[in-house]
Amino acid sequence: MKEKTILLINDDVDDSMSQQKQLPDNLDVQLCSQQQARWMNKFDFDIIIVDNDQNDLKESKGQETLECIMEKGTKAKIFFTSFQPGWVKAEIHQMRQVQVVKTDELLQSLQVSFGFKIKEKPEERKPEPQTTLIISYNNVSGYQEGVYSNGKLIILSFDKHAGEQAQVVLRQKLLDIYKQFEWRADRDIIKNVFVYDGKNGGKWPSRLAAVLGHDIRIKVQLLACHCDWDRKLKFANNCYIDLYKCSCGGHDELGIIADLILEIKRPDVHYSKNVVPMSIIENGAEKYSA
Repeated sequence: MKEKTILLINDDVDDSMSQQKQLPDNLDVQLCSQQQARWMNKFDFDIIIVDNDQNDLKESKGQETLECIMEKGTKAKIFFTSFQPGWVKAEIHQMRQVQVVKTDELLQSLQVSFGFKIKEKPEERKPEPQTTLIISYNNVSGYQEGVYSNGKLIILSFDKHAGEQAQVVLRQKLLDIYKQFEWRADRDIIKNVFVYDGKNGGKWPSRLAAVLGHDIRIKVQLLACHCDWDRKLKFANNCYIDLYKCSCGGHDELGIIADLILEIKRPDVHYSKNVVPMSIIENGAEKYSA
């Protein structure tokens, strides 16, 4: 006899299947996409899990699906998942029937709420992370935009101080990334992402960091100057990033990081100015549990 019925709503089928494999066998688990969920007439389940599905700079698909579910009505306990809970709008956090949880903490929440015995995660073979991205709307000292050491380092930068063009430049860099990468296939090879956040970029650097962190499932390293520091600190406290203070422009600090990744030394460079721990540069940033 099945104890509970669960509906997993997520456009990333791999995520849903991974979660399903760790749930007890006596649960009736059904999977569907966001659009398929919106086509449903009834939601007669004990538990509904809706993923935020806010990728590639698009609006949250999960929020629209949740609104549809609430409009049609359900007695289910609803879990709303996101790798970046800070992205989830306040009105969802305030819904009594809904619990917002970090995606990689969902199974633990189900275990606490319902006493489910969660299975051990099957061992997966993933490629060794090897590629670091450095992204800035300014130039990186000692480097031009390009690919270095057979993909060990990719620099997306501007050939001068962007100034008022900063937000336009950064938006284009982000669009270029999504043209070149297939995140579901390539995200496991990303070791680190470093993004410069300065005054001229407005909210674009932090938005870029949040988008890439979510889609690559990695803790992005944000190098920020002191300008508008309170905004940057508030963002860091609400999203899954590491924040480091650097000089305005970030040119030298990013150039130093590039040197350390490639294991080279340039004359007259003061490597004591490095602001990021060597353990992160060498070993890679923290990743979300899949």
